Amino acid sequence: MPTPPALIAHRVASAPRAGLVAFAAALVLGGCMSDPNLAKDSGAPSYAPSNAAPPALSAAANELGIPTWQWVRTDGADGRVVNAAAPERYTLKFEGGGRVLVRADCNRGSGSYEVNGAQMKLAPIALTRMGCPPGSQDAEFTQAISRVSTYAIANRELTLRLADGATMRFRATS
Repeated sequence: MPTPPALIAHRVASAPRAGLVAFAAALVLGGCMSDPNLAKDSGAPSYAPSNAAPPALSAAANELGIPTWQWVRTDGADGRVVNAAAPERYTLKFEGGGRVLVRADCNRGSGSYEVNGAQMKLAPIALTRMGCPPGSQDAEFTQAISRVSTYAIANRELTLRLADGATMRFRATS
């Protein structure tokens, strides 16, 4: 049976569209693949298959991540001491995979952290923006943790040294 002319015209007209769709799909899929020639520090996102095992935790990450840490005080580089009025309202919880959970009085949030030996870097913390009551130390707490440069743990106490030489002291709670 011969093919009707209208069907032939439709197939001819849609052939370039099908080629264009295939070309576009190839571009999209090709753009999603990682380039093995990119350096790790190039800023390009890294790729890990969804079925990959999570990174192994170092001994330091295990030691950091076991308890929740309550802020006790900050010893300023200028000698000023700021005591946490309510330590249970100012906490850090380090999780595997480089995630840190933060409670800053009435606000909560999370961010990421990196540990290399005694060096520690906290990325900006995304926090809720509740208006805490007067007398809250949330701003002082969050500003201080953004300047962490090193850490040490001894006798269930976490000491974070800040870039300006101040130290924040935390106690383990669990």
